[in-house]
Amino acid sequence: MAELTAADHVITVFSKLYFQSKWCMFELLTIYQRGGFEQRTHPIIVDDCDLQSQSYRLQLVEFWEEQYQTAKSALKNKDPAVVIEEQKRVNIYRDIYQNINEIVNFAADRVTTPLAELKQQNYAPLLDRIKKVAPENISSEMTDEEYLQLIRQSLATDLKKSDVFCEQLRKSCEIEIGATQQLHDYLIDQCLSGEFVAVIQNLQSAFVDCFDSLGRHAVVELKNLYQAAQGSVSKLVLYNIKNDWMSEYRASCDNTNQNEYVLPAMSLCSVEIVSSRQGMTIPDFRIDKVNRDLQPGKGLSIESGIHSQDVTRDVITRLYASVMGRELTTNLNEDELISKLKKTIKQRKQHKNIKLRKKYFLLFPAKDSNSGLSDPAVQSRLKQLLPELSFIRLSSASHDDVFILEDEELAVAINEFFTTLEDYKLT
Repeated sequence: MAELTAADHVITVFSKLYFQSKWCMFELLTIYQRGGFEQRTHPIIVDDCDLQSQSYRLQLVEFWEEQYQTAKSALKNKDPAVVIEEQKRVNIYRDIYQNINEIVNFAADRVTTPLAELKQQNYAPLLDRIKKVAPENISSEMTDEEYLQLIRQSLATDLKKSDVFCEQLRKSCEIEIGATQQLHDYLIDQCLSGEFVAVIQNLQSAFVDCFDSLGRHAVVELKNLYQAAQGSVSKLVLYNIKNDWMSEYRASCDNTNQNEYVLPAMSLCSVEIVSSRQGMTIPDFRIDKVNRDLQPGKGLSIESGIHSQDVTRDVITRLYASVMGRELTTNLNEDELISKLKKTIKQRKQHKNIKLRKKYFLLFPAKDSNSGLSDPAVQSRLKQLLPELSFIRLSSASHDDVFILEDEELAVAINEFFTTLEDYKLT
């Protein structure tokens, strides 16, 4: 069912029984919620279910309202902790009831061909609508230069979010930018010339001065300030990777059939930057509130020395918290956890909008590490369960050829900036 609802083309065979089937309607609802409903679905009418009739459409609403209320009443006074699976079924009835009218009206507007006519035409009207789909990996269609151009444009958009920040940044940089060079171009050029630390410090200074001048009650202006500052740094870090090295690394990644990648020994923040540029996403950083360390928003490493009875389950649980942005609070079994993770990672990885696209990675420890994740059997199992996840190993090779700026200096500058954002964060 999950494979069906995620398909590029779905032939829906509409009938009276179809619209009264819980699982048929659950499939249709899921297809609808995934988007592209009109492009992906190809309906066939096999009996006299009249979607053009308002009376018939309202009958379906009444039918599913009755199903929902009946199922809901059956669980009245039952312990929710005991009837978990039954409650899930009630929720399905609820979702169908709440969305049935919108879905059916949407389907009623579609041009459908009765089954008898389709048979006579050897299903040509249906087959003609099914076009060859584009490759799933949209990143492969974009060059690194095109990707960086999008990043450049996005940086310009970020800065426009806060005029006061741009003005203060110009003062911090002690420059006068004429019409021939925009602020975002200047910042990129500075990073390419190895002045990233100075750029970051100017961004920090401009942010703090703007924050103080605006005051904590200027909520909207402060929100724009945060977005402009954070977005700018997340884009500028990408220009610290040497283009020649990136070209060679991307070629080596394209030549492997696996989702495991090897990087020189570097900080976890640098892994986030490299994997973002290789996957054509935007880096994401956050400050760990406990130890105040900078963490990659799309990557995960497992601490050495930590063991559990089920390492695979432990890793998957942590991945869930990292990907979903929240701790696991429900008693999902392993299959449900993996299914949700796979679908989420896949959809975010393939998103057409570069601002929403994300490529998650898990950092494998060294073979002699004390981490339970160093077990080859565990690693093999995780690769099998989560094929959409990227797995990264760090080699003993030098990272000097990777970045324009020294890796440690780059990591410290990023850490300092995001620590400042955290310290000034509105509660």
